[in-house]
Amino acid sequence: MPDASAMSDWDFRGADTKRLTHCFHPYPAMMIPQIAGRLIDVYGRGARLLLDPYCGTGTSLVEANLRDVSAVGSDLNPLARLIASAKTARVSPAKMARRLREMKSRLLHGGFGDIPEAEPPALRNPDFWFSPETRRKLAAVKFHIDRARDDDARKFFLVAFSETVRECSYTRNGEFKLYRMTELQREKFRPDVFGVFAAKLERNFAGLRGFAEAAPNGARARVCDFNSVFGIPADIAPPESVDIVVTSPPYGDSGTTVAYGQFSRLANEWL
Repeated sequence: MPDASAMSDWDFRGADTKRLTHCFHPYPAMMIPQIAGRLIDVYGRGARLLLDPYCGTGTSLVEANLRDVSAVGSDLNPLARLIASAKTARVSPAKMARRLREMKSRLLHGGFGDIPEAEPPALRNPDFWFSPETRRKLAAVKFHIDRARDDDARKFFLVAFSETVRECSYTRNGEFKLYRMTELQREKFRPDVFGVFAAKLERNFAGLRGFAEAAPNGARARVCDFNSVFGIPADIAPPESVDIVVTSPPYGDSGTTVAYGQFSRLANEWL
């Protein structure tokens, strides 16, 4: 039985919920890392493999890896999978620091000039959500991200880019659902696309470096797209291989409770 004292307080008031790679990207209804960690500590002693069939952005996967427990997570939202993959990637901070310097050099020298290939994607109602100048700058950033030299760096940049897309749009960023700013707010809105992107990269790099230092090197996470309603693929998690399941099932979607789809829409269109 779990220790009663360990089970007495679950609100974690004042806890740092954005430590390490948990800082990477907001998302609706995120599990508090300390809850996932305590569940593993109390119920997963000696566990070798954790399963989260509704992993979202990978909170439980990160906490498992920090405890030297490998993990398998799945989610149907491609944005969630991207964030979870980046948060659990075992990347050398020194290597990522080099990729960051390369990215900054490209942006400073290639910058937001006329790049014929840097066309914005076919967005729904683009003028409704972005000014032409913001779309041009976001397209230039995406142009450079697509030319990153390895997959881990590309995912790392895309996570920061996704958050930049939302913050530089006409969305009221204090809400997960898509609500447009007022006309007066839009007239005054002049987002610094490069500055926002650079700030996300710096914040996330600090989180990546902390995770690399804190997580034992043996444990790994695998992020998948299977729908657990139809079962768990045996080639991903063979029968009897899972020692603990830690998950927070979805709460519905925009029309009912949590706006997973609306929150992710603009980023998924750009990505």
